[in-house]
Amino acid sequence: MRTIMRGIFIIAAMLISFTTSAAEQRIYQTDSLGNVQYHKPSHTVESNGRIVETDSVGNKLYHKQQYQVKDGKIYQRDSVGNIQYHKPGFVVQGKK
Repeated sequence: MRTIMRGIFIIAAMLISFTTSAAEQRIYQTDSLGNVQYHKPSHTVESNGRIVETDSVGNKLYHKQQYQVKDGKIYQRDSVGNIQYHKPGFVVQGKK
Protein backbone atom coordinates (compact mmCIF):
# COMPACT_ATOMS: atom_id res chain seq x y z
CA MET A 1 0.00 0.00 0.00
CA ARG A 2 2.81 2.38 0.87
CA THR A 3 4.63 1.77 -2.43
CA ILE A 4 1.40 2.33 -4.40
CA MET A 5 0.86 5.69 -2.68
CA ARG A 6 4.48 6.65 -3.29
CA GLY A 7 4.12 5.75 -6.99
CA ILE A 8 0.93 7.79 -7.32
CA PHE A 9 2.62 10.74 -5.63
CA ILE A 10 5.63 10.54 -7.99
CA ILE A 11 3.40 10.38 -11.09
CA ALA A 12 1.28 13.30 -9.85
CA ALA A 13 4.39 15.37 -9.12
CA MET A 14 5.75 14.67 -12.62
CA LEU A 15 2.45 15.65 -14.26
CA ILE A 16 2.23 18.86 -12.25
CA SER A 17 5.82 19.79 -13.07
CA PHE A 18 5.25 19.21 -16.80
CA THR A 19 2.02 21.20 -16.94
CA THR A 20 3.22 24.15 -14.84
CA SER A 21 6.56 24.58 -16.59
CA ALA A 22 4.91 24.75 -20.01
CA ALA A 23 3.37 28.17 -19.27
CA GLU A 24 6.58 29.64 -17.84
CA GLN A 25 9.15 31.59 -19.79
CA ARG A 26 12.85 31.93 -18.99
CA ILE A 27 14.99 35.04 -19.29
CA TYR A 28 18.66 34.19 -19.86
CA GLN A 29 21.75 36.39 -19.69
CA THR A 30 23.74 36.94 -22.87
CA ASP A 31 27.34 37.98 -23.49
CA SER A 32 28.44 40.91 -25.66
CA LEU A 33 28.20 38.76 -28.79
CA GLY A 34 24.63 37.66 -28.04
CA ASN A 35 25.46 34.10 -26.94
CA VAL A 36 23.04 32.77 -24.33
CA GLN A 37 24.75 32.04 -21.01
CA TYR A 38 22.85 28.91 -19.91
CA HIS A 39 25.38 28.20 -17.14
CA LYS A 40 24.58 31.50 -15.35
CA PRO A 41 21.54 32.29 -13.22
CA SER A 42 18.39 33.26 -15.14
CA HIS A 43 14.87 34.40 -14.28
CA THR A 44 11.58 32.55 -14.70
CA VAL A 45 8.38 34.43 -15.57
CA GLU A 46 5.44 32.51 -14.13
CA SER A 47 1.94 32.60 -15.66
CA ASN A 48 0.72 34.93 -12.89
CA GLY A 49 3.36 37.57 -13.72
CA ARG A 50 5.75 36.66 -10.92
CA ILE A 51 9.45 36.83 -11.84
CA VAL A 52 11.74 34.57 -9.80
CA GLU A 53 15.52 34.12 -10.05
CA THR A 54 16.47 30.61 -11.17
CA ASP A 55 19.83 28.83 -10.87
CA SER A 56 21.57 27.21 -13.85
CA VAL A 57 19.92 23.84 -13.14
CA GLY A 58 16.38 25.31 -13.09
CA ASN A 59 15.67 25.53 -9.35
CA LYS A 60 13.71 28.63 -8.39
CA LEU A 61 15.43 30.77 -5.76
CA TYR A 62 12.48 32.16 -3.82
CA HIS A 63 14.80 33.65 -1.17
CA LYS A 64 16.27 36.06 -3.77
CA GLN A 65 14.69 39.31 -4.96
CA GLN A 66 11.41 38.72 -6.81
CA TYR A 67 9.40 40.94 -9.13
CA GLN A 68 5.77 41.18 -10.23
CA VAL A 69 4.47 42.31 -13.64
CA LYS A 70 1.29 44.33 -13.16
CA ASP A 71 -0.38 46.74 -15.62
CA GLY A 72 2.73 47.09 -17.80
CA LYS A 73 4.99 47.84 -14.85
CA ILE A 74 7.43 45.63 -12.96
CA TYR A 75 7.39 45.99 -9.18
CA GLN A 76 9.65 44.51 -6.52
CA ARG A 77 8.10 41.92 -4.18
CA ASP A 78 9.05 40.94 -0.67
CA SER A 79 9.61 37.33 0.41
CA VAL A 80 5.92 36.94 1.39
CA GLY A 81 4.71 38.13 -2.02
CA ASN A 82 3.56 41.67 -1.23
CA ILE A 83 4.28 44.23 -3.94
CA GLN A 84 6.54 46.99 -2.65
CA TYR A 85 5.12 50.07 -4.34
CA HIS A 86 7.52 52.39 -2.46
CA LYS A 87 10.61 50.81 -4.09
CA PRO A 88 11.87 51.59 -7.61
CA GLY A 89 10.39 49.52 -10.42
CA PHE A 90 10.53 49.23 -14.19
CA VAL A 91 8.19 50.10 -17.08
CA VAL A 92 7.56 47.81 -20.06
CA GLN A 93 7.37 49.76 -23.34
CA GLY A 94 7.25 48.68 -26.95
CA LYS A 95 9.75 49.84 -29.56
CA LYS A 96 9.01 53.19 -31.18
